Amino acid sequence: MATSSAAGDRKDAQIDIDDLELQAQGYTRAMPRRFSLLSLISMSYALLATWNGFGSAFGTGFTEASSAGSIWTLAIAAVMTAVTGIGMAELSSAFPVAGAQYYWSYVVSTPEWAPFASYISAGISTLGWWLGLASVTNFIAAMITGIAVLNYPDYVIERWHIWLVFVLVTWLAVAMNVFATKWLPMWNKFILYFSATALTVTIITILACAAPNYQSAKFVFSDITNSTGWPNDGLAFLLAVVNALYGFLGVDCGAHLCEEIPNPTVNVPKVIMYPVIMGFVTSFPYAISLSFVITDFESVISTPTGLPLIEVYYQATGSKAGTSVLMVAFAICFFGCATANITSASRQMWSASRDNCFPLSRYWKQVHPRWQMPLNAACLQATLVSLYGLIFLGSSAAFSSMVGACIVFMTTSYVVPQGILAWRGRDKILPPRQLDLGKWGLPLNVLACVWVIFIDIIYCIPASYPVTLENMNWISVVTVGLVSFLLIAWFTSQRHVFKGPNINFELLQAARHDELLGHRTIEGISVGDDNEIMEALRQRSISEAKKV
Repeated sequence: MATSSAAGDRKDAQIDIDDLELQAQGYTRAMPRRFSLLSLISMSYALLATWNGFGSAFGTGFTEASSAGSIWTLAIAAVMTAVTGIGMAELSSAFPVAGAQYYWSYVVSTPEWAPFASYISAGISTLGWWLGLASVTNFIAAMITGIAVLNYPDYVIERWHIWLVFVLVTWLAVAMNVFATKWLPMWNKFILYFSATALTVTIITILACAAPNYQSAKFVFSDITNSTGWPNDGLAFLLAVVNALYGFLGVDCGAHLCEEIPNPTVNVPKVIMYPVIMGFVTSFPYAISLSFVITDFESVISTPTGLPLIEVYYQATGSKAGTSVLMVAFAICFFGCATANITSASRQMWSASRDNCFPLSRYWKQVHPRWQMPLNAACLQATLVSLYGLIFLGSSAAFSSMVGACIVFMTTSYVVPQGILAWRGRDKILPPRQLDLGKWGLPLNVLACVWVIFIDIIYCIPASYPVTLENMNWISVVTVGLVSFLLIAWFTSQRHVFKGPNINFELLQAARHDELLGHRTIEGISVGDDNEIMEALRQRSISEAKKV
């Protein structure tokens, strides 16, 4: 907490309004506000990595609904992500705490249910982040080995090769978060500019090299051929919709960094919403370009590299060197996504652990004094990701289902607090805030909940038919198994120790009112003395009223 003197109880102390609101919500700031609005938007954009996410899942989407389906489902995914995101943006404006879904679920619930709702939200959100990291680093590993196959056709990919690269990339991302903590804002801005440059160069290169052998505009924009084997084309299209959501995963990133950015009640909603727009604007032309340059669809699906995107680049450029360069640029962007994942996930777990939400919370709530980040939480994430990456050695289908469950967990965590809020009544729960959805709040919250329930069901359906052990969708099994683990931990231990954060709602209301009047600091108080701070805020409010 920022003060103007070393003695925190001196009467000439000064406290920033952001730190005061955090104090009212039960916490003392533990890390510097090192991020600016631009650097945090850059981090959120790097985490969503929308055009990269589309490219990584390109083959699946094309199989489900061909070119047009892959393109237009992006628009649906973007709009519905914005719907779920705007509800979180409002909550982050009302309660800017790094725990985000965990904290929001607590404050909007009834007292008897608040600890359980908060614990479940924290658990599924954390699991979602971990599984999301596994999916990203696994794809980077597959890219690296795929590039090797492209250039050395005699090389045969073994699953343990991918696992070794997977582990290396995972721990490199951790190293970036630990040893380069101070430079993370700069790194994320670099990824933003590099990603924009790589995207532009990629689109120009594949279109220029493929000319004039393009697919027809009719095929690109209207063909929705279903190649899944499912007899219902509508179902195949819905599968393509949930596939497109992968490129918009992690929209809550900014909320978990709200304690590390100035003026979070204003800036965090921007960090949540702007990258969704940026993601769609960048991925839409990329998707169109990929569809135009495909010459042999069967080769794309059955490529020996294991990655359809590599085959598309190679068909377009006709050059192994050119394809390799484009894929390396793609991998760098995805590595930026991995580092951002660890940054966000470590804050999520650290924030919830401050209130003893998880088993062994005393370790996960520690902030390393030198690196100024939750080192233990980040290392736990990387360790568990490395271990369950071993599942890939036994069954790639089981592993894919496990990492695919990240969409179910993360999107569900987005709407748990919104659903509770809509059920109990928004007006009697939410405090004054910079972003107020007003009359649109309730329908948007309800729509977000209905949407997520719908996609959770669709996402558990196998992507192809007939269903075999090789193509079976195990997401429902993984989801039930991991949620069962959370419930067992709750009933055996955590319900006895986790009581939730200590919130001073009166102080929060007063501080928020002061902020809405345009004040950024409060001076001449004893830091930590809530009563004295309340009196100072009342006096300033009275003074402001007299001026009016």
